Amino acid sequence: MRHYEIMVILDSELEERTVAPSLDTYLNVIRTSGGSVEKVDIWGRRRLSFEMNKKNEGIYAVIDVQAEP
Repeated sequence: MRHYEIMVILDSELEERTVAPSLDTYLNVIRTSGGSVEKVDIWGRRRLSFEMNKKNEGIYAVIDVQAEP
């Protein structure tokens, strides 16, 4: 298995209490594919380097994963 670092940017309009359940969607895909999640680091709300879908902010999270290529 190889180590991967995945950065996910969620919609800035999400409430703080719904960030973890939203990330579970990504984590479940990794787990059901035979990978393992080592660490989830939620950076919080940050400014985007450029506008996406008319939004200037997003909620950043970094996920460390062990998975097959």
